[in-house]
Amino acid sequence: MNDPSRRSRADAFELRTRRPVSLPPPVDTRPTRFAITIALRQLRQSKLAFVGATVIACITLVAIFADLLASDLPIACRLHDSTFVLPSLTRPPALAAYDCERLEDELGEGDWALYPLVRFGPTQTSARGRIEALLPPLRGNLAHPLGTDDRGRDVFARLVHGARTSLTVGLISVMAFIGIGAGLGALAGFYGGIVDSLVSRLVETLTAFPTVVLVLVVQGLVAEPTMSTMLLAIGLTRWTEVARLVRAEVLLVTSQEYVLAARALGARPGRVLSKHVLPNAIAPVLVAATFGVASVVLIEASLTFLRVGVPPPTASWGEMLSEARDHAVAWWLLVLPGMAVFATVVALNLVGEALRDALDPRQRQAFDPGARRAPLPASPRIRGEEDRTATARSL
Repeated sequence: MNDPSRRSRADAFELRTRRPVSLPPPVDTRPTRFAITIALRQLRQSKLAFVGATVIACITLVAIFADLLASDLPIACRLHDSTFVLPSLTRPPALAAYDCERLEDELGEGDWALYPLVRFGPTQTSARGRIEALLPPLRGNLAHPLGTDDRGRDVFARLVHGARTSLTVGLISVMAFIGIGAGLGALAGFYGGIVDSLVSRLVETLTAFPTVVLVLVVQGLVAEPTMSTMLLAIGLTRWTEVARLVRAEVLLVTSQEYVLAARALGARPGRVLSKHVLPNAIAPVLVAATFGVASVVLIEASLTFLRVGVPPPTASWGEMLSEARDHAVAWWLLVLPGMAVFATVVALNLVGEALRDALDPRQRQAFDPGARRAPLPASPRIRGEEDRTATARSL
């Protein structure tokens, strides 16, 4: 017989719980692929979510290829026996004194240029020495299809480059506060005790103040507010909701049998947290990230509207709305960036709602046609009646 003092931790755990101990399941990417498949299937089935995803894809493409849509330099050109590819991105010194209008005037024999859709950059205020301020859309000068602002800058160019600014701020800020919130929430839910108390009190303190107020305070403490300081301020103040979600999910996951088995087999707490708890508690973070981008876009537009966000002359939708405050007659300065902010936020919320429904465990069987529902166990009363019926039949 085996010596009871030499039993392993797994044997002791099995004796206490009277159930066999199985090894923790290996961590792989199948649950993640399954969740992504369900999310894509939900987007295809939901018309609103599909429309939202299409709008987000279009805005993302516009932000990526903004320099190909509106720029003060051509997409590619050949001038004075020199060829330039994407000069609007590389900004070669040989073209420092040129814009699309002047370059067109100096093209000689053998020279050529491929121009963007709109030949004006987001900060360009004049063409051929003329400043055309507050031109309405599709009137007067057709070179400005959506008109100009009070400084003669093209509204279309500022819209497409403002999309890049808004999405950049949204994505970087979300990555920052998702990292902070997920890390602190996981530590609080897994270790508990004083760590949980400290994180919970910090979350309660920060949630007592509106996010915009906290960001305004941080921006006011900086001598020269920049985009980096705004990203830092949003990242340090928006992580509380993520921390709450991750903490609750970690508390739920740590009570599962495979986590108890990993601990019984002697796995270190850090390994249990990183290999078994976090991969199974990450689903709410994806939903929070989608809604977080929408909220950060609104926060950035609000701060820039108050002229404490993205510093000028960087193109921003909030800065365009701020200009409309000084020119009530220029309706296009209010309607066009307002529609851009509205479409972006609504599209992100539609995708976030669909993603939340797709990642809900209660909804997975509805979207997984291969899943079979297990029959519900009969109640003791029904089982008793069945036994009495069978007995009566046998007699």
